[in-house]
Amino acid sequence: LQPAKNPGIYDPNEPREGSEVPEMLFLSPAELLGRLNDLHSGSRVTLNLSELSAADVLELIYDCQGRITHLEIFNLKDYAAGKTLHNAEINKLQLAINHGNVINLKRVIQRIIRKMGAADPYAPDVEERREKLTTILHNIPALQHSYKNSPLKSRIGSDSTGRSRHRYGMGLVMTDTLPRRSQRRLKREQTSRQKLPVRITAHLRVTYVPSDTKNILANLLCSLARPFPELSLGYERRKDWVVQAYSTHMGPNGNVATLGGVQVGYDNGLSLQDPGIGTRRRRIPLTYLNNVLKNGLKILGGFIPAFATFALTKDWWFLAYFGAFIWFGITGLRNIIQSVLGGGGIRRSPLLRWSDYVRWNRLAESLLFTGFSVPLLDFLVKTLILDRMFGITTGTSPVGLYTFMSLANGIYISSHNIFRGLSREAIFGNFFRSILSIPLAVLFNSAIGGIIGAAGVAGVDTVLQKWAAVISKLASDCVAGVIEGLADRFNNIRMRSMDYADKIAQVFDTYARLETLFPESDVLEMLESPNKFIQAITEKKPDLGKIIIINALDLLYIWMYQPRAGSTL
Repeated sequence: LQPAKNPGIYDPNEPREGSEVPEMLFLSPAELLGRLNDLHSGSRVTLNLSELSAADVLELIYDCQGRITHLEIFNLKDYAAGKTLHNAEINKLQLAINHGNVINLKRVIQRIIRKMGAADPYAPDVEERREKLTTILHNIPALQHSYKNSPLKSRIGSDSTGRSRHRYGMGLVMTDTLPRRSQRRLKREQTSRQKLPVRITAHLRVTYVPSDTKNILANLLCSLARPFPELSLGYERRKDWVVQAYSTHMGPNGNVATLGGVQVGYDNGLSLQDPGIGTRRRRIPLTYLNNVLKNGLKILGGFIPAFATFALTKDWWFLAYFGAFIWFGITGLRNIIQSVLGGGGIRRSPLLRWSDYVRWNRLAESLLFTGFSVPLLDFLVKTLILDRMFGITTGTSPVGLYTFMSLANGIYISSHNIFRGLSREAIFGNFFRSILSIPLAVLFNSAIGGIIGAAGVAGVDTVLQKWAAVISKLASDCVAGVIEGLADRFNNIRMRSMDYADKIAQVFDTYARLETLFPESDVLEMLESPNKFIQAITEKKPDLGKIIIINALDLLYIWMYQPRAGSTL
């Protein structure tokens, strides 16, 4: 209890005049929780462990007879302030109670009794507390019975109350549930983000929900594919993480990290003291490089190995000097076409140009990695391995040639997709796209061979052997354009569905408020005259009129400036 000088707080020794001291103030924690339990409510009581010892927690949970349902096993603010010295020992007590192992629980309680006596043997209440803990030791079945049907659960939190450059702020995340790219970024930012000594067990759960469409042919195909849900045909694939009950425990190798980081102090380099001539200049990270220049460097980095491979291995001047440009043209044109078609194609918004749909940073990364595929496919796989080692060429076995080249290309694409941290669906899709491109590459090879043979060109097999890598690349990108274009389309539709769902829910919420604001009027008829409607709204509730205008502007923005907005609506 606080002193009576604090307004609104009662002191039992100094009752206020004209008021009665509430009876609840004189109840013990166990009696107070008993009163709450008499209300027959599903209450949850969390015990904050700040500066509490294991002996304190053991006494509290024993006296409250199971009414304490959660322990705040980790508090980021208390952890930073050094107030959680006993939390690891408290966690051992919690796990011993939940596991129901009498032998383990007995050893934990005996250890708590020994440590309490050794910590401060001359404390005035040490003997009294030792007797109390010994009583608990003799009543282990009663302690276990309190948490037999409902184990003692855990809570973790940041206890953040504001923006402080010395605190990590709100938000905690399980590192196991993050994508690989985010996990690598978390490791790089260990100085500004902290990995906590808390481990939680969670498993990935994939649920296949049968989809139902009004298309008879689509429903027939889906019904045939439903015995094989892994194909995801006729199913909506949903992923979530399932946290294992009562798996939270303290440990040095935790898998929980802070979402927020500690603000690093930056300055402009000015100081009152002379830094000296020999001071090293601070290096600027490449993250702050201009985007256009950064994309240009990526494209140049991929173009150099591609141009060098064609220039050093081809004896025909056209392929030697222009092969890299053709290779990059195929990749760049495929990325642009798939982005435009995925965003709406010809029926796109008149306020958007085709270039607004292209993600130029993704295009630059694609050109960077496709440049390194030239020495891999054209020189290593086609020339050294297939031609010189096994004698496989377009003349001897075109099917074998394009099969091995497509497999090598698929492995390379999947590898750099893993390195870039792309999703598992994209990785598997890009691998199987190379397999699907094999018959298309054989078809292109036959068609081109027939055309140049009809034109009277001598040595058709020799010409096709020189262009085999380009033909394989063209076939792979044609398949990729269809697959990734459809993927972009579905992703745009999914994003617009989320946009519309949130915004239309807000529109209906506002409409419900309008109906209650004008109970005797037909709001739909009022909406037919915008001027009168806004005037009536402004007189009664001006803020509601602004909300209506904002909702209308948001819907117009989604319709006119977002890909696939029209077809999604």
